[in-house]
Amino acid sequence: MPFLRLLLALACIAFGIAFVALNGGAVRLDLLWIEFELPLGLLLLSTLLLGALAGGLAMVLSGLLARLRPTAGDDEAREG
Repeated sequence: MPFLRLLLALACIAFGIAFVALNGGAVRLDLLWIEFELPLGLLLLSTLLLGALAGGLAMVLSGLLARLRPTAGDDEAREG
């Protein structure tokens, strides 16, 4: 199983390198106060990574809120 994970990680890294290499055209990113000029592939991969991190954070926070929120059954058990 660890060999399969390593193989999958290497395949993802190789795909990322090939994607950035094939999409090397420069694009300008204007964020109102900061401007960047980056390769298109790097910008797309970083946007994908940022979206995945934001989605993971949203899942973790929603799970924590669900655990912390009292349910109707908890109120009845406390009353007695």
